[in-house]
Amino acid sequence: MNTSLHLASTEKRMDRTALEDALGYSFRDVSLLALALTHRSYSNEHELPADNQRLEFLGDAVLGFLLADRVFRGYATHPEGMLTILRASIASGAALAEKARQLGLGAVLRLGNGERITGGADRDSNLTDALEAVLGAVYLDGELSAVSDVFDRLFAEDLAALQDDPWRDNPKGELQSIAQREYHVQPTYTIIQEAGPEHQKRFRSCVTVGEMLQAEGSGMTKRAAQAAAAAALLKQMEL
Repeated sequence: MNTSLHLASTEKRMDRTALEDALGYSFRDVSLLALALTHRSYSNEHELPADNQRLEFLGDAVLGFLLADRVFRGYATHPEGMLTILRASIASGAALAEKARQLGLGAVLRLGNGERITGGADRDSNLTDALEAVLGAVYLDGELSAVSDVFDRLFAEDLAALQDDPWRDNPKGELQSIAQREYHVQPTYTIIQEAGPEHQKRFRSCVTVGEMLQAEGSGMTKRAAQAAAAAALLKQMEL
């Protein structure tokens, strides 16, 4: 590993130590961590041979595997569609970016001057990529057992807080899963009515699944009306 990728300043070494404490893992090869924190803008600006994109690719796969493993084992009776929703609630870009902020990754990201000036240290995409790259680096440095321990340290509370019913606030998602699994079609939504003044409109939506299943719902936005229609059809399907 190129030693020029080591964190250089005393301040960054202190930040790196704090990051390792937060991860619960100390790198044997600290150049792997430095690479995980190297954005392509920094790499280009300093003519370095690599950035964190390859590690991000690896870390994304490691994170996906560990999440799938924990959700699969924790929800033994849930079908595939519900497991996918549970996994996505933790692995969304916004959720991972917030996790990266909690770890203080923005403070140790190596960014080009332009990227840093324009707020790159707090940009969701940069933080998400860096977190995945760090997980990839832990995997390379300490293999699967090490990254598994780090994953559990970072995500145990998130996994414990998952709702047992992932569809509770997502009737459109639940209806789509059922429609695809049982009828091999997608739900179709149509706005059939708009009423009220512009600042206080109320929408009515109709949803159909195939040729036989249909329901309507109302809401203050098109999305709310579609969700209400989906919830109404789900209730019909329970009868």
